[in-house]
Amino acid sequence: METGPFIRRTLMVVLFCMWVPMKVISRTGNASVSSSKLSVVNIRALYTFNSVIGRSAKPAIEAAVDDVNSDSTVLAGMKLNLILHDTNCSGFLGIVEGNL
Repeated sequence: METGPFIRRTLMVVLFCMWVPMKVISRTGNASVSSSKLSVVNIRALYTFNSVIGRSAKPAIEAAVDDVNSDSTVLAGMKLNLILHDTNCSGFLGIVEGNL
């Protein structure tokens, strides 16, 4: 299996998931704040680390973030910052603890 298409698809999913919060943030600021460019974009991933999906998702997400950060044409002047949080198989507790 080629990793290139898999990484691209993973990156597209990550960026799509970020799109909605970024739009909400940009609409809540005042005119002087919303015109300034972000230099760091934080991405939070909530999943169970000790699972088949978790063990395969972590390297894929990290590789996608590394690909974006290493290519200056993708997000010019911006850096993706990945924040991982283990949900321990509980969606509710994972979200609550992930927001702390």
